Amino acid sequence: MSEEVLVQVKDLKMHFPIRAGLFNRTVGAVKAVDGISFDIMKGETLGLVGESGCGKTTAGRAILHLYRPTGGEVSFKGTDLAKESPEGLRRTRRHMQMIFQDPYASLNPQMRVGEIIGRPLRVHGLVKSAPEEKDRVTELMQQVGLNVSYRDRFPHEFSGGQRQRIGIARALATSPDFIVCDEAISALDVSIQAQIINLLEQLRDELGLTYLFIAHDLSMVRYISTRVGVMYLGKMMELASSDALYEEPRHPYTRALLSAIPIPDPPLERQRQRMLLEGDLPSPANPPKGCRFSTRCPMATDLCRAVEPEFREVATRHWAACHFA
Repeated sequence: MSEEVLVQVKDLKMHFPIRAGLFNRTVGAVKAVDGISFDIMKGETLGLVGESGCGKTTAGRAILHLYRPTGGEVSFKGTDLAKESPEGLRRTRRHMQMIFQDPYASLNPQMRVGEIIGRPLRVHGLVKSAPEEKDRVTELMQQVGLNVSYRDRFPHEFSGGQRQRIGIARALATSPDFIVCDEAISALDVSIQAQIINLLEQLRDELGLTYLFIAHDLSMVRYISTRVGVMYLGKMMELASSDALYEEPRHPYTRALLSAIPIPDPPLERQRQRMLLEGDLPSPANPPKGCRFSTRCPMATDLCRAVEPEFREVATRHWAACHFA
């Protein structure tokens, strides 16, 4: 990982309007992402974790401008994407790709594998002839561990792990610098997950890629990530290096998540104390005042319920949004 900032996110917001009534008026908003800020360094893997509905996937899509953010700023290589023209954004998007969660839904069932992988090459004008496209598709298939003879098959003829390799090859087709991996392994068997993680690490090292790795499997995130960010109800709760966050978490929510990871040692598992959270996740359409986590936090005080904590540096390169961190 270098010290060069590749992607800079400042106060990113993604609100979805709630409409009701005869005239379809806006009566509120779902605050899926509500003011998060962080940098992604060139060559690193930044893990983004949190329970379902916390805004991880929405944040990833807003960073790529698949959703136009409601507010805030996303800069890629120093260029503010919000100020780009549609044509300029299209050119920039060649360098920013996404691997989707569901390998069954993210591939066109009517297209052959060679067409799926080769389409980005044609869209961005990266090949000048059919033979050149065929050679590049062959190279990409070999790069992700797919048999080249499969190029004329359809997606339904492949297993989940093979389909995800097709999705990875498609993402690599434009030679991107930055890839958002949106729950890229969650739909796969555990043994296949390890293969895909090892492939992603190998590609990162060989091609100099930078990842935003969105997941809810904390043990897998620790394995692949350089740094880890923890989200809750549209807010960033904690951000630190992988080792620092797992060994010395500063936010109560992070501690609760880590306490849920099973330990493969029965005596140790029986001895440790779990931090159980009570209540349900509040609605992002009506988040609580003060700290978002205050309604479920065992350490919450009146200060937490009244004043939103600042996302601040509590140790060297370790940020947390907690009054008592």
